Amino acid sequence: MDFLHRNGVLVIQHLQKDYRAYYNFLSFMSNVGDPRNIFSIYFPLWFQLNQTVGTKMIWVAVIGDWFNLIFKWILFGDRPYWWVQETQIYPNHSSPCLEQFPTTCETGPGSPSGHAMGSSCVWYVMVTAALSHSVSHIDKSSATLHRYARGRGL
Repeated sequence: MDFLHRNGVLVIQHLQKDYRAYYNFLSFMSNVGDPRNIFSIYFPLWFQLNQTVGTKMIWVAVIGDWFNLIFKWILFGDRPYWWVQETQIYPNHSSPCLEQFPTTCETGPGSPSGHAMGSSCVWYVMVTAALSHSVSHIDKSSATLHRYARGRGL
């Protein structure tokens, strides 16, 4: 498990160092995809717009949270910000410096990330629904244009 944590710390350092300019955007995306919003905002909204998408949204939320809970029981991984202080891997107090943010300062096991899993599930359903709607709209416009062109003898 230390191998996974050490590589996770490297990824976190990379993101915090090289993507600092995108902090506001990434924070916004994380807040929009927060699993708490699924039940209170996205499910009712999408269910009114399209019952199939709304149903997918609720199933993704339930199954995603269930998998996250199972994985947390199996892995029971420490949060990286705490792990770097407690592990003996880094000699002579040379543990890496990781910034902590309000969304990452929680209690309980942190691996796998419920926010990452929940956000990715929510975004997947919303983006595929939006793309599906766009493609069907473009196909209808294309068919109408084709019929118009055929009627004109073009």
